[in-house]
Amino acid sequence: MKIKNSTQWSNLYSNASKYNINVRDSHYKRSVYSVIGVFTSLIILVSFTFHYGIALLIAIISIISLSLFLSISRLNRPITSSLTLTKVGVVEFSNDQAIYQLLPESRLSFIGCWLVLGPSENTVTQHSNPNKKYPKQLFIFKDSLHAQDFSRLASVINQLG
Repeated sequence: MKIKNSTQWSNLYSNASKYNINVRDSHYKRSVYSVIGVFTSLIILVSFTFHYGIALLIAIISIISLSLFLSISRLNRPITSSLTLTKVGVVEFSNDQAIYQLLPESRLSFIGCWLVLGPSENTVTQHSNPNKKYPKQLFIFKDSLHAQDFSRLASVINQLG
């Protein structure tokens, strides 16, 4: 018995393990955009009009509304996209015909995952489109994923790095 054959079987087994990951709309993304918008409007208001009372009132109302917005149940959010991930980092989006490979530059943080995707070997040979720019970069907020999907994605990213 050769070791080479058992190594190939091991690689086939790891390629066969796939995870279907559903990405939902993120509350964090909306909150970040809202905070940037409120902060910018407060800076403009205080810089040009010197109405500190109105600025303080807007800040308090914004904090309360963002708190209520984040407390809304996250279970009924629609799925915005879906992807298939293998243990070796091959990613296939449901709405895209191309197959990507997660690169070791992908990172994790407390707020989400920064994915750096390159073309897979199959994609380069089958769909050689020079208009696509690689590496493709994508940020997925942590609250967009189910906890189990986030841990699967995190383990694949950690294995790559």
